Amino acid sequence: LVLNGNTSNEFCISSGSTSSYVLKKGSQSNKVGITFTNDEDGNLRIAKVVSGGLAAKHGLEPGDVVTEINGVPVANADRYQAAQMIRNSEGDLNIVTATSIDASTSLANGPSFDAIVEDDPTVSMAALNKYPISFVLIAVQAFAALVLFNSFEYGPVDEFATPKYIVFRDIMVMLLLGFGYLMTFLEKYGLGAVGLTMLVTVLNMECNFVFEGMLTGGGLKISMDSIINAEFSAAALLISFGALIGRATPLQMCLIAVTESLFYAINKVVIVIGLLKAEDVGGTITIHMFGAYFGLACAYALGPQEKASASNNSASRVSDVFSLLGTTLLWVYWPSFVGATETGAPVFEMRCLNNTIIALIGSTSATFFLSQYLNEGKFDAVHVQNSTLAGGVAIGATARLALCPGLTFVVGLAAGTVSVLGYFYSSPYLEQTFGIFDTCGVGNLHGYPSVLGGLLSILFVLLDSNAEFLAYGMSLQWLMQLLAVMATLTMAVITGYWTGSSFLLTSPFFASVPDYEDAVWWIDVE
Repeated sequence: LVLNGNTSNEFCISSGSTSSYVLKKGSQSNKVGITFTNDEDGNLRIAKVVSGGLAAKHGLEPGDVVTEINGVPVANADRYQAAQMIRNSEGDLNIVTATSIDASTSLANGPSFDAIVEDDPTVSMAALNKYPISFVLIAVQAFAALVLFNSFEYGPVDEFATPKYIVFRDIMVMLLLGFGYLMTFLEKYGLGAVGLTMLVTVLNMECNFVFEGMLTGGGLKISMDSIINAEFSAAALLISFGALIGRATPLQMCLIAVTESLFYAINKVVIVIGLLKAEDVGGTITIHMFGAYFGLACAYALGPQEKASASNNSASRVSDVFSLLGTTLLWVYWPSFVGATETGAPVFEMRCLNNTIIALIGSTSATFFLSQYLNEGKFDAVHVQNSTLAGGVAIGATARLALCPGLTFVVGLAAGTVSVLGYFYSSPYLEQTFGIFDTCGVGNLHGYPSVLGGLLSILFVLLDSNAEFLAYGMSLQWLMQLLAVMATLTMAVITGYWTGSSFLLTSPFFASVPDYEDAVWWIDVE
């Protein structure tokens, strides 16, 4: 019998071919620095020990067979389930290893591993989602392939222009990198933020090709214009995702991606642009307003955050820096987003780009001022990550109108102000009063600024009432803008609540699964 002690409370006891380790892990959030694998015989073995980690300090080595974790036999356990047991442990963590496995070690006394799995839903949540999410993904791909083969064709070559591809590229950077990294502020959900952003983006775009193509008429064609329109649809979805990130499962987000694509297309093509012919070149109403209030309605249907894992909804210095990287990418490429449909019209494209840049400058200035003012001279990373972008949200509806730079700058200042005030006052109020837990604060970045921009468009269309792209004159266009705002808010809230009630209902099993935790859905994450 050999005892190797680091402290009086941390030690390793070796007896023959087995070793017992006691690690002072403390809280669940503390890392152990170990990953597992299953060998060809199904034995659970240590795959990697992180240098300098808790496991390495106690002498655990790659290749050893793990026979027990906290008294539970795990010699033939799945590596993911074992990793989950390590993550869920608190206080002293007891690990028994062996250089070889035999019947005596695999039949140790204590509760069976299967019983532990049944009692701990976090171990098998991903496994339960395996077949449903596989079915959804296969069904969407089969549907897309069938429609693309039988109903779609490429648009004529004379409709293609390289500037359109550049716009596509800029927007895709915004979607995959900008939105993806913006949501990495969650310390334990970085993989989910970036990875699931990619998954739901492509699912939503596939569906938008069909839904918006059918509603628009004129034949089903794949062109740079239809691809950019699909990106707009995905942007609305990612805004909604921000309200639910970390709480909705990957399966639920896939279902929402498909459903929201349909409702978004109906609101945009049939109501706002088709029936009302409202002005909304940069998507203030059809994208930001719809996406924000659709997501908030889903969050309301999901209900208040009452899990113990609510503490996972936190940031670290590193995660905040990654989130700020997403902010800067969005800031730089936002003008391309607003002017995406105007690449063939130099005057209107110039207005879109210039107005958006000036509005962003205004919202950034307002954000830094108000953030430090409300926080006794210190800046809040959440404000800087989000509210600096509010000017781009608000100016979108009227960006191609002939506005003076000063007016555009004031729009940016107002948007940044309402956004910061939303984070400071509105978010806590909505959580406490209505049980609406908006993970990323999309109501503050996209919701309030889009309402501001939509209402300002009622006034601004009167300032340039002779613009050739406005469907109505001074007597009616303002009314169409007001009706577009009202219709979009109504459509987003009703369809969002229905979607959330349909797909986000939780069971007692799901209620015990940690939120904002990559380890539940990604392998080899500790």
